[in-house]
Amino acid sequence: MSAVPDGPEADTDRAPLDPGVRALLDRWADQPAMFAGTVPGSTGGADGVEGVEGVEGVREARARFAAQMIEAAGRPARAPEVDEAGGVAVRWHRAADRTSDALVVFVHGGGWVLGGGDAYDAVAARLAGDLGADVAALDHRLAPEHPFPTPLDDTLAAVRALHDGTRPLALVGDSAGANLAAVTALALRDEGRAPAACLLVYPPPDFEGRYASVRENAEGYWLTASDVRACSKLYLAGHDPRGDVRLSPLRAGTLAGFPPTIVATAGYDPLRDAGHAFADALAAAGVDARRREHPALVHGFYGFTAAVPAADAAVAALHTELAGMLTGLVTG
Repeated sequence: MSAVPDGPEADTDRAPLDPGVRALLDRWADQPAMFAGTVPGSTGGADGVEGVEGVEGVREARARFAAQMIEAAGRPARAPEVDEAGGVAVRWHRAADRTSDALVVFVHGGGWVLGGGDAYDAVAARLAGDLGADVAALDHRLAPEHPFPTPLDDTLAAVRALHDGTRPLALVGDSAGANLAAVTALALRDEGRAPAACLLVYPPPDFEGRYASVRENAEGYWLTASDVRACSKLYLAGHDPRGDVRLSPLRAGTLAGFPPTIVATAGYDPLRDAGHAFADALAAAGVDARRREHPALVHGFYGFTAAVPAADAAVAALHTELAGMLTGLVTG
């Protein structure tokens, strides 16, 4: 089966940046870069602001990221139920009108370093409402205090504890969370209990490849090439990623048997081409892989729904397609 681009504009001439995205980025223009001050060389923003490297820099980056996410996604109407699964903190978001028996596990982004807590509550609540399902949003431990493989081990432990086989499981993740969700899907496949579906939003599936979009979108679109290097360094903590499928699911020996998957990408994202490569590799392995590019959007659009109408529309379409996959109503 072939990967399905999002429309005739995908993989063609560069689309103009969405004006709603531009307005949001302009509001944040005087803030430091996402990972400013977290590792040597990661300081600075649009105005040259210097961060404090090390522990304080990580703390400030987390606070800044959470504030931006809450500004762009809003706050949920109801606070989540906080629990645990497999020793990992879980924030439960339940649809007011539950129409699906599926269990949806959401793994947040933030480069394995940021996110967690209430930063993604509105994102997970939106997912629950759109799917009419229970959503378990994982609060795995974060690097650099807990580098690789701890965030992955936490994700695996929580999903294994939650997935008892009594109802369909969907794994959803954005950015670093999509990496963790993809690796988890491979592990469950190998255990003979693959998820029913995955939604991977701008995933980084390959620590070894070099992709043109990292250069093309290196600056000016929220996530920068410097940010990609900084969060990777913090997550790896000196670990050599070469040959490690736990970091690069794109390089698995086989992707056959991977669950039906939507891979969503953004045109102005350093991770765009890696996401395309993963979707195409899934399709080549016979997986029902649906490549959905959003040429006018940026990395982070999954959490920009309260601020950017085009992001809101994109997320609504992705959730509708995922709901259809879970009910068997959408076939390709």
